[in-house]
Amino acid sequence: MENEILMIASTIEAISSRADGTWSIRVGTQELNEENARAILRLNRKLGYFIFKETSFEESDLLNIPEARPEFRSDRTPSQRLRARMFVYYKEINQKEEGFNQWYASSLEKIGQTYLDKLENDYDKNDTIQELIDYKEKFNK
Repeated sequence: MENEILMIASTIEAISSRADGTWSIRVGTQELNEENARAILRLNRKLGYFIFKETSFEESDLLNIPEARPEFRSDRTPSQRLRARMFVYYKEINQKEEGFNQWYASSLEKIGQTYLDKLENDYDKNDTIQELIDYKEKFNK
């Protein structure tokens, strides 16, 4: 039900900020009928858009909903967003005793090396060894 709109009477019970700059909003509902309960379970962990109004929605309200833009609306750079996402990943599944900064630097090095390895695999076998060295140094700066 990709275009399904789910409207359920609810209360915003808690709001908290997260380490990566995102926000968590906990919403409580009144008792749910079976259909709405199934719909919520289907939507769990899916990306969607949250629209809240203190009174019931009228059909005319739907015409005034701003167009959704999936792009991030923040002042963070792509590298800052990547670092924040990696921090969340580190916190959730990392079992190592190394600190985040050490893990982050190591992970970035692995990612960078993956791209260098791909370049090396694309390297024309007829080129000289010096050309290969120059090529790799260009990307190691």
